[in-house]
Amino acid sequence: MDLNDFITFNPLTDNGSILPKAPGNYLVTIRDIKALPTHGCRIVTKQFRGQDLIYTGITKTDLYHRIWKSHIGSHAGRSTLRLTLGCLLGYKQIPRDKHDPDNGKVRFCADDERELRTWIKENLVFHFMPNETPKELETALIEQFNPPLNLSENENPINKEFRTSLSYLRSQKPWLSASSNGD
Repeated sequence: MDLNDFITFNPLTDNGSILPKAPGNYLVTIRDIKALPTHGCRIVTKQFRGQDLIYTGITKTDLYHRIWKSHIGSHAGRSTLRLTLGCLLGYKQIPRDKHDPDNGKVRFCADDERELRTWIKENLVFHFMPNETPKELETALIEQFNPPLNLSENENPINKEFRTSLSYLRSQKPWLSASSNGD
């Protein structure tokens, strides 16, 4: 793996059309780590190109769609990264499917999704590398960087308290507790 093969995509200044419609890996860095709420947990990050690396992901089909459409332009129901960030920023999850609210699919209200889109553009930088075997590389990237927002396949004891707290935040379904109160 040659980390120099990653191409930087800055959502503040770059057009999404530079992202390839190809499978691959991506890294997410944050311009200023202080912008990431940690809910009282201490996190340890590693640097990539001078910024703190907070997440790594893959797509087996289309980097353009995954980064530009799902993470930046869609809603939390289409992006684990958006869901995670929204929960950290304190946005309230709502069911994505009003006909089946208990199916586990969630999003945030439209205003929160807009705010989150702006927050992502202002705070995050994406680095992508098209390749045909992204899953193999993802495991190596998680091991090398221990990104604090990667919950699955991350067994590193460093940042475990934060990942546990984050898992708890993501598991909250306020509409379920409201309906179980008999109100």
